[in-house]
Amino acid sequence: MKIKAEHKGKTIIKRTTLGNTTIIVDNIDVTKYRYYVSIGLGYLFEKEAETSTVPQPVRYEGIEADEQTDAPAVEPKPIRKKPNAPRNATAKRKRS
Repeated sequence: MKIKAEHKGKTIIKRTTLGNTTIIVDNIDVTKYRYYVSIGLGYLFEKEAETSTVPQPVRYEGIEADEQTDAPAVEPKPIRKKPNAPRNATAKRKRS
C-alpha cells in the first residue's frame, strides 16, 4: 500500500463524538493501514502496481466419473398438504 499523490502534504481533521483528531498525511505509517481504514481513512491509500502484468494460467482438475456414481441417490421429501381450516359460520350471516 502507498499513499495517493493527491493527498500528500495535506492535513486531515477527523471529527468524532469524542473530539477532533488532526492527522498529517505525510506522517502516516503505511504499515498501520488497517487502523486508518477502521477510522474511515481508507481512501488515502492505493495498491502498488504489480511488477508482473502477465496473468498466470489457472489449472482446473475435475472429478472422475467413478467417484460421482458412488454417492447414494437422494430421495425427494413427500409433499404434505395442509388441512383445510374450519370456516367460521358466523362470517356468512348478514348483520341486521
